[in-house]
Amino acid sequence: MNAENAKFHVAFFNQLVLTTYIRGIHAPISYQQAIMTSQGSSEIKQEHAAVTDSVNSTDDGYQVLTIINRETGETIVIKKDWTDEEEQRLVRKLDFIITPLIFFGFFLLQLDRGNIANAYTDVNLINMLELNNYRINIASALFSLGIVIFEIPFNVALQRVSPSVFLSFQIFAWSLVATLQSQFTNLAGFYVTRFLVGALEAGYIPGCLYYLSTWYKRSELGLRHTLFFYGNLTASATSGLIAAGILRDLSGVGGMSGWQWIFFIEGIVGVGFSFIFFAFLPDTADHPAAFWNRRWFYFTKEEARILRDRIYVDDPAKSVSTRKTNHKDVWETFKKPIPWLHVLITISSMQTTAALSSYIPLIIRSMGFGVFESNARSSIPQWCSMVLILLLSISSKHIKPRGGSIAFVLIWQLAAQIALRELPATASPTARFTALCFLVTAVANGHILNTSWLSVNIKSPRERSVALAMLIMAANIGGICGGQILRDNDRPLYRKGFLALIVLDVFSVLLVFFTIWYYYNLNRKLEKLHGKEELVDEEEEKEKETVESLHETVYVGFNTSEVMDKEEEENTFVRKPKYRYIP
Repeated sequence: MNAENAKFHVAFFNQLVLTTYIRGIHAPISYQQAIMTSQGSSEIKQEHAAVTDSVNSTDDGYQVLTIINRETGETIVIKKDWTDEEEQRLVRKLDFIITPLIFFGFFLLQLDRGNIANAYTDVNLINMLELNNYRINIASALFSLGIVIFEIPFNVALQRVSPSVFLSFQIFAWSLVATLQSQFTNLAGFYVTRFLVGALEAGYIPGCLYYLSTWYKRSELGLRHTLFFYGNLTASATSGLIAAGILRDLSGVGGMSGWQWIFFIEGIVGVGFSFIFFAFLPDTADHPAAFWNRRWFYFTKEEARILRDRIYVDDPAKSVSTRKTNHKDVWETFKKPIPWLHVLITISSMQTTAALSSYIPLIIRSMGFGVFESNARSSIPQWCSMVLILLLSISSKHIKPRGGSIAFVLIWQLAAQIALRELPATASPTARFTALCFLVTAVANGHILNTSWLSVNIKSPRERSVALAMLIMAANIGGICGGQILRDNDRPLYRKGFLALIVLDVFSVLLVFFTIWYYYNLNRKLEKLHGKEELVDEEEEKEKETVESLHETVYVGFNTSEVMDKEEEENTFVRKPKYRYIP
């Protein structure tokens, strides 16, 4: 018995519970059969003829992937017996079902989050609460604090409760509080409702990102993340137009001010949508329907198997996602450097977004425009932002390194900040508004791209879930800090505030370049262990497939064997020689 087989036997005797998954049916296999499977994999790598005979005689030449779970001893064997056309058809069907629901959920989240900026343009609210920059900044900080406190707990809860149940509850809860905002009459009520809206919205964004990762392959996530964040951008682009109409046509109707109608109408729509969300969002490939639905499913059993297995083939670590995230997973993620690099990028870059989010309509109004025109104009840069992020999302897959797209957005943001700050006080309103549009077009897009960049570089689904929650927390920590940058004694040009934002942006750009270097450095270490492996897209990889690649064995789960090289599994739960990070 050679050393390699000896290591394999020790690992198997430590964890002997084995199951196999063939053609969508779970069935027990014996220890001898498992040994034969492992030995067969070794022989395949040594002799091409043996591969051809073995695969053709047992699996009709289909690609086979064997996944061995080091945590449970479970073995899953997946046969890729579906065509690319079948897979693409199912993906399109999946897009049609999932994307509209989570898109509109994010739309409502941003509407209830950002409509406070439109409400500030109503003098009735300003006079009732005697609002100034200090009080507005306190409300912004309390909102972000609610998200920071509940982000990870809610994200962990999502994995213990059905997605259709938990996410629906969140939409209902925050929309109800958002509706009740129309009834506060003092500063304390204002502060409490802002905190509650933030707390109840916590977890929705990383929860949906994690949910998408259970349905889509790594190469597909970038575009789906963009479509998801389009809900945010669409709300930002339309909220000003909606608020302008409400403030003009409903102020004083029914004894309510315009700002009250904004909160009431936009909140009550979310309450109604939460029931639609609950009724139609599918949970998992194992249960491709809403939680309550036990009869009618979106996909047949065969289609559900393909949807599940294609994810395992793309990312074997997702095969162990049945164990729910716990405090150990949170601690393990906290100890890794990769999430923290992306967290730092987010904290520093998102402070511009936070600083402007509550003030864009007010800044525009200070240029000499009226209430209606200020709210309507605030939507213009948001539409430009939607075009920019779509172009960046499509091109980011082809731009190497991937972090270059984020650096481009942050440099754009930096240039716009410098231009807006350096404009003379005598500059025309049109010039100042144009500079503001260029700035707002870029803000937040770096965060969207950074989220996708982090997601494709985290292998474990549980670690990915925690890391994404950390990223959203970071965005709101940036919100707490950034919300204090623009102050009364600096208005209306905010030169000191924009200088602080410029310094933070320079730091963000440097962090992006460092993170790119860090990923390249990790890949060099992997090349020393496994040899050079070019980073190629999915289609190029298919063209390079050989008979040798028809059968592959990978190990997933935490490393429980001392014989494994710890450096080999750094920042990943999958021992897969072809794996490389995406700089």
